[in-house]
Amino acid sequence: MRLSIKSLRCLAAATLSLSVLSGCTFISDPVSKMKAPQLSADKATLMAAINSHIPAGTELIRPVNDESSIFTEDLNNDGIMESLVFYRTPSEAVEIHGMILEKQGDAWVKKLVFDGDGTMLESVDLKDMTGDGKLNIITGYSRGEEKGLVVYSYSSGSLEEVLSLPYTKYMLDDLNKDGIEDITVVYFKRNEFATISIYQYNDGFKVLDKIEDIDPYFSNYYNIVAGKIAKDKEGIVLDASVDFQSAYSLMVLMEHNKLRVVLPGDTRTYKDRLIASEDIDHDGIIEVGLLEAPKGWEYFDPADIPYFTSYYKWDGKDGLTFAVQLYRDPSDRFTINFDPELHGKVSIDTKSVLDKNLKFIMTDTGETFAEVSFFSPSEWDKAKNEGWELLGRDSDKVIGYRGELEQSTTKEGSNKIASPIERKGIDE
Repeated sequence: MRLSIKSLRCLAAATLSLSVLSGCTFISDPVSKMKAPQLSADKATLMAAINSHIPAGTELIRPVNDESSIFTEDLNNDGIMESLVFYRTPSEAVEIHGMILEKQGDAWVKKLVFDGDGTMLESVDLKDMTGDGKLNIITGYSRGEEKGLVVYSYSSGSLEEVLSLPYTKYMLDDLNKDGIEDITVVYFKRNEFATISIYQYNDGFKVLDKIEDIDPYFSNYYNIVAGKIAKDKEGIVLDASVDFQSAYSLMVLMEHNKLRVVLPGDTRTYKDRLIASEDIDHDGIIEVGLLEAPKGWEYFDPADIPYFTSYYKWDGKDGLTFAVQLYRDPSDRFTINFDPELHGKVSIDTKSVLDKNLKFIMTDTGETFAEVSFFSPSEWDKAKNEGWELLGRDSDKVIGYRGELEQSTTKEGSNKIASPIERKGIDE
């Protein structure tokens, strides 16, 4: 049960979570992080076998969508494990190669080597897409802006291509909920075409349905997600960037093996920031994110407005219904999550300045219930003794907050975001 609220000020308690961005380091040596004593005998044997079969001077590569460079599974469901690896030979006409090794007793034996069509390994997935109980190898290769999807079937030491086609983004799912995996393929060329196709295996991969009349006059898709778009309804949400900043979202329903656009990219989903659609409130349904100017900021220069980010669900008809509102720092240094009941009741003082200070206020009383400010190190030494708490650091600034940014309780089963304040990686 929700705790009793003694005042509107207490109702305004918001949840703050801190997102800390850290750099990613890609390591060409797949075992460079393993100390020798931690490497099991079987892994050592596998690595020795791999290194003995790849050409001298080459290196294993990992796909963009995974941190692993070695995939070990029983690919053909015969009770014997196989390992799949990819390596690059940049000086050759064919740069990417895959290799499958099979476990035989205590040894790993090379079964075959195959060529990849591209200069970059975008993705590797292992999943039964043909319904025969064997894992298919699904790979995405790229060469510049062009990408190619290939689905392989491995059996009895041989590899067969069962599907090969160009793509911009592919997703493995069961959108029509018939118990058989399908492949959603989005293919786009700017100012030329934008298509969505659903493929499913039935004595060969067949197209269940395809949409070809999507407006292609945008820059690119920066985010595509598949899943529930309403209760008991499956579909795809595509976030398209118009330019480096503005965007809109498109929603496509999959129903009765047919694809149908239920939310076209129009003014309802347009935003002046690239916001990724996601299941923001963890209720299993994908929401579309929009920018909303706080009350009182309507006539300010858009560059100066500290926008709220509000997420909406498709209503199952032709509109959107409110779900969640956040204040998301434009530089992704922190996020404040508001109780959905406060939608339209909270604003930001118009004297606030981005990257300097923000005052969150109640729209009816003007009462301040939370503040975020940026301090120099010398200012922070004083501020932390005046009720300010550390929120984060950015370059030569310290980000502090004070007020009622606390966890709020929710009814059992509520989908409201409610998590305590997090201070990951912050030292006083």
